[in-house]
Amino acid sequence: MAGIKSYLERACDVEKSYRIQTGLYVIGSLERGATVYNQQTRAHNLVWALWELQQRESQNVGRVAIVGGGIAGLTAAACFLALFKESISVTLFEKLLDICPIQQGSDARWLHPRIYDWPFEGSRAPSASLPVLNWSEGRASDVARSILKEFGEFCEAFSGDEKRFSVYLGLRHFQIDATNRKITWVATRGRRAGAHFQLDEPGGISSEFDTIVLATGFGLETLNQPYSIESYWRNEQLGQPFLDGSQRRYLISGFGDGALVDLCRLTIERFRQDSIVYELFPSNLVQVERCLSDELSNLGRDVNVFELLERVERNGLLDSAKKELRERIRKDTEVTLHLRGANGEIKTFDQIFGRNSSFLNRLLTYLLYRSGAFALEFSELEKAVARHDVPALHVLCRHGARTIDQLSELFSDFALVEPKLAKLKEMQGQHPSRLWAPGVFRHYL
Repeated sequence: MAGIKSYLERACDVEKSYRIQTGLYVIGSLERGATVYNQQTRAHNLVWALWELQQRESQNVGRVAIVGGGIAGLTAAACFLALFKESISVTLFEKLLDICPIQQGSDARWLHPRIYDWPFEGSRAPSASLPVLNWSEGRASDVARSILKEFGEFCEAFSGDEKRFSVYLGLRHFQIDATNRKITWVATRGRRAGAHFQLDEPGGISSEFDTIVLATGFGLETLNQPYSIESYWRNEQLGQPFLDGSQRRYLISGFGDGALVDLCRLTIERFRQDSIVYELFPSNLVQVERCLSDELSNLGRDVNVFELLERVERNGLLDSAKKELRERIRKDTEVTLHLRGANGEIKTFDQIFGRNSSFLNRLLTYLLYRSGAFALEFSELEKAVARHDVPALHVLCRHGARTIDQLSELFSDFALVEPKLAKLKEMQGQHPSRLWAPGVFRHYL
């Protein structure tokens, strides 16, 4: 009984950390580290917790609405279908005209399930090893293809008829009434054909749900006119040498993972996220990982790591990495890293080494800085662009998304849920650890 009770208590804690109000949940949108793998893990945790509570008759999951057809939403849907058998129905809503639209066809971006946990043990393991919608490291387009194929298999095995699982695409109106969990929408119902969804007749519908799960992620990035660049996941040619033989100036504004990955692509010749750690530390990678993981375990993962990196550099542990990078600085780009912050709070380079990005990206940025690979700028964006004479098309603003604003657009009564969303953001309680009971999720094989 002790084991059952511990799982029940764990499920209660998980359910609480996702709950906006009774029957209304959000997956990861307000958490740091919304990687694909972390979002999938959170989806597994939430669905398992709701299943565990329903088993104890303390929760009625009933009719489920999942808002968002990206990887987190698909994982949640597949988990519901696999775990609850015939006791629930699931309706999936996606704003665009296909599911998993963001990573589809994205060949320039690399996804790895755990590299953002580097240098800790197991962070280089290539497989997500998830029971539902598993995948291995690869181009974002390949990961999307793998997940979509497996989602089709889960649907085939567990969705049953259209009453149990339905999909609505191309939302032209969507609004949640949080008071009674009522959703009103105008969209086109998707008809499943294997792993694909064809469009049936459009319509306007209103319906109440027992459980609503928001799986919208961070949302799309903020656009800064006149510097309107494509989304991080759209294909571009920043990592390729320019075929006209010119040298081009770029300015990258921001210090999250998107900005720092673009910094690496524009400053390091032949940069590949999947191989960079092996190239920087060809003979002492394990030693470097042990040293850095021990340091981070003692200091805490949320610490600003600038002084740590200075100390490790003085001890000679980064010598091979510095030598490698200095020999690989791109000759066809001239890059400025613009650091200011949303309210002008960033005044010095060392301030960006808190947990605003992965440790690996902070390490690469530090090494590039020590190699003189880019200039720094802290003035207002327009002044920085003019000072460095950067064309508007070469200004990359990676300022993240206005997640709360985008969540507010989903509700007719946002004021009702806004205080709890702010509390969930402050708590950061949706830990991407595997909390579900082993073996609980069924597989289609």
